[in-house]
Amino acid sequence: MKNSEQLHVESLRLSIYEAGYSRLSREWNYPRLSSPFSRIYLIEEGEAVIRHSGKEHRLTAGDLHLVPCYVTADYRCPEVHAQFFAGFTLRTETGSDLFSLLRCHSTLAASEVNYTQFRRLIELLEPLAKSYGRLSGVEVPLAVNIEARGIVLQLASAFLRSVHEPSEEGIGLEGRFAPILQYINENLRREISLETLAELAGLTPTYFSDLFFKVMDVRPVEFINRKRIERAQLLLGSTDLNIQEVASEVGINSSAYFSRLFNRITGTSPRYYRKMLNDV
Repeated sequence: MKNSEQLHVESLRLSIYEAGYSRLSREWNYPRLSSPFSRIYLIEEGEAVIRHSGKEHRLTAGDLHLVPCYVTADYRCPEVHAQFFAGFTLRTETGSDLFSLLRCHSTLAASEVNYTQFRRLIELLEPLAKSYGRLSGVEVPLAVNIEARGIVLQLASAFLRSVHEPSEEGIGLEGRFAPILQYINENLRREISLETLAELAGLTPTYFSDLFFKVMDVRPVEFINRKRIERAQLLLGSTDLNIQEVASEVGINSSAYFSRLFNRITGTSPRYYRKMLNDV
């Protein structure tokens, strides 16, 4: 993948998980939160501080800001601020999120069009959304769904215009290992053996594991575990499934083992992670 043009637009899958408008104070203080969906914020007034990707972003009125999914971020409000927000995923056929594959600017100057887009998005979805603008389990009428998706795609496209290079991980994900990653993404509820993945790649298990590690910097088994937990994070943030049900959905039969694995990878328990997502 030399550049973003090699991604097939028709294959991208957009899902919207939240949209809303909030006035916040110093209680908006959440360190080390990794969201299962990307978030776009438009600051209307005041100041918000979001630290991620090795940089502190001090956002003021008129800033449009993107936090990609699964990036660990610190959120803080020094005094008060008001913001529009939208949470979404934009995935390729392999299940990878577009903003984890491409490098783009995190903060842009919002245009009047962006304000209009957010106001219309809230007008469409606020009557349907649950608390905190959440859309889990909400049935969105077809016409509303189509218009809302169009607005979120337009907001996302503002950041995609600033793409300057694919990430090294993106090259690996969408290159030679694309069929492998797509198989993993589609079979997280099932047992996935190293032998099956090696056979799909046409390699011996040992050589496949070594090559996968060389390209992805992680062994296949650990990669699968991380993807299971990423899927679990999304389910915890977008559904009302209980912990055992979430574990089963990602192919883990033991809720105790699931909780240990979740804690090892994310640094927190599934229950506390869900609470943080509901609060932020």
